[in-house]
Amino acid sequence: MAVWPREAWAKGLGGRVTLRCRVSLRGTLTDCTVAAEEPEGAGFGEAALALVPQFLLMPGLRDGKPVESDIGIPIRFATPDLPTGTYIPGAGTVGGKTSLSNIVWLEAPAYDEVVAAYPRKAREKRQDGRVALNCQFKADGRLGYCQTIQEEPSGYGLAAAAKTLTPRFLGPDQLPNGDSTKGMVAQIAFVFDSDMLDADKRVVGKPSWARLPTGAEVVAGYPAAAAKAGVRGARVVVGCTVAAQGRLGTCAVESEDPTGYGFGAAALTLARSFQVKPWSDEGLPMIGAKLRVPIRFQLPDAPPAP
Repeated sequence: MAVWPREAWAKGLGGRVTLRCRVSLRGTLTDCTVAAEEPEGAGFGEAALALVPQFLLMPGLRDGKPVESDIGIPIRFATPDLPTGTYIPGAGTVGGKTSLSNIVWLEAPAYDEVVAAYPRKAREKRQDGRVALNCQFKADGRLGYCQTIQEEPSGYGLAAAAKTLTPRFLGPDQLPNGDSTKGMVAQIAFVFDSDMLDADKRVVGKPSWARLPTGAEVVAGYPAAAAKAGVRGARVVVGCTVAAQGRLGTCAVESEDPTGYGFGAAALTLARSFQVKPWSDEGLPMIGAKLRVPIRFQLPDAPPAP
């Protein structure tokens, strides 16, 4: 009810949506899109996407080991017999807020901040957990009035820890059409993985890219020595630490094929064009995380002779 489209609620409209999502190894959902929506244009597709942080599934198995898989999720919005303005714990005032989904955060908690917020009791028990909060946007894009929707398991202080991290989020203060986001709501997932407590480990979620190099940028960065030698393509893997705003910070070449033509240096330059969302869809911090980024160089085929 926290994400129900405001105008649809006022008209007493319900709806149906089917989402297509990728189930991660942890059972969280990523890369969700609206596959079907009825009625169209009433806002139920965006509402369904806003619910994604609440879902937790059993991951698919192959040879007894978890694997990523695709899934379709039908969601039915059946209008309950409640007047607009009814207050429900965890949902707020139903029918009175606009929900946002697929938010590209300008700022988000860093990896070390999440580790520092890990509750003492959960630390001692090496307890993993997951939290979903429903938060409201302030005028400056910061979050406030956060309420707990889910806390699994309870009794370890995970929801309270998640709430201490919410001031570190900064979202857009305006929509593309110029409307202020003040008063709009967003649901945010938080994952607490006990492996994060080990200094020599980095628990990384699936990165969602806010920006990738364009084809023109890849071609423009193609090493001149390679083009002169007739080398038509190469593959480089760089290891990077995610810096502020999701930019790739310190990077180093891990592999390069072929070598000796400058592809490694070109990849390091190109890495400046990447930007990852600072908070992963599954609820893990990306700032301070370490990523391995494969980059493929490929010159376009020459046009046929007239």
